[in-house]
Amino acid sequence: EKYKHLYDSSYFSERNSNDLKRLKSFHLEKDLLKKHVNFQGKACDIGCSTGEFLKEISWEGERYGMEISDIAISAAKKNGINFDKNITNTKDYFDLVIFRGTIQHLPEPIRYIQLAYDSLKPGGVVSFLATPNSNSIIYKLKNTLPVLVPHLNFYIPSDTSLINIANNIGFQLVETQKPYLKSPYRNFFLDHFNFLKMIIFKGKPNFPFWGNMMNIICIKPYI
Repeated sequence: EKYKHLYDSSYFSERNSNDLKRLKSFHLEKDLLKKHVNFQGKACDIGCSTGEFLKEISWEGERYGMEISDIAISAAKKNGINFDKNITNTKDYFDLVIFRGTIQHLPEPIRYIQLAYDSLKPGGVVSFLATPNSNSIIYKLKNTLPVLVPHLNFYIPSDTSLINIANNIGFQLVETQKPYLKSPYRNFFLDHFNFLKMIIFKGKPNFPFWGNMMNIICIKPYI
């Protein structure tokens, strides 16, 4: 509740299935998820915003979400998102828990990953999608990434730290992606030109680049 003021209506202005590049990213992530989880199961999207992700990937099963903004919750309900069950009040219930671009916004990220583990069925999947990676050359050089907003960040994950946390909690790593080459935001030649310009003139890293973002898929093992 005390962080609601950080997310006003403007934050969600491009989260109503009206950003074409964002939608293309959803469908790339859909292809990744399809490899590891049955789309007829129960999914919980943490920081679900307007519910556009589960809607756009055509999730066929029950859709649940967690969201801080009342404005976004109202929109998400219209997209079929239910809020009566989530990772804080269920055990061995969900088939998929999604953290899409949200883990860095959580003041207690490790607690939420533990809650995700507890709420998943054995064989269930946790996915960290569109997640910033501090173990990237841009972050190492500039201590920031284009997607990061300082006043909204509590934890800047890396592929190493996030996988280690998940493993320590009990998850098993299934797949890691660094989706730069397939990203709809990519402009290969311009991005590399901007990288050289940043190095020479010490500019800001406001462009996509190798390793900036990651997708990580983990499974809760059968006991």
